[in-house]
Amino acid sequence: MIHHGNPSARLREVFSRIQAERMADVPLLNPALTVETVGFRLWQDSWLGVLITPWSMNLLALAGVTPFAPLGAHAVDSLALPDGAVDFHGAFEPALGHYRQASLFSPMWQFAHQDAARATAEEVMNLLFPAAPAPDLSRRRLFGLRA
Repeated sequence: MIHHGNPSARLREVFSRIQAERMADVPLLNPALTVETVGFRLWQDSWLGVLITPWSMNLLALAGVTPFAPLGAHAVDSLALPDGAVDFHGAFEPALGHYRQASLFSPMWQFAHQDAARATAEEVMNLLFPAAPAPDLSRRRLFGLRA
């Protein structure tokens, strides 16, 4: 399945349903947390971002241009990111198709509240996609003069 636009809303919908239906009685859920997506962006041909749930935090890659093929049980798909390669495992949900995930935290007991989980997810995205330094637009630089 190809995700033509940012998949954040669809991910929140699908994983909120998973929480209510499949995970409802699982004791490892952190009741202080909810399903949230952080920092999804198109990188090369895939949508990348962090998915926070009450049971785990994962870096996800969803197909943005070409559908992902299924991966075997122990297969790994390595994706080159600006700060280095990350190994992803295959996953599948009917509403999302095949996607890739890299576990960051599971279970989620170390997070006392949603803000702490979100700050961690934001920091992960900042580390994986460092901000480019601002260009030097000083007059001296623009005219090729040395400082």
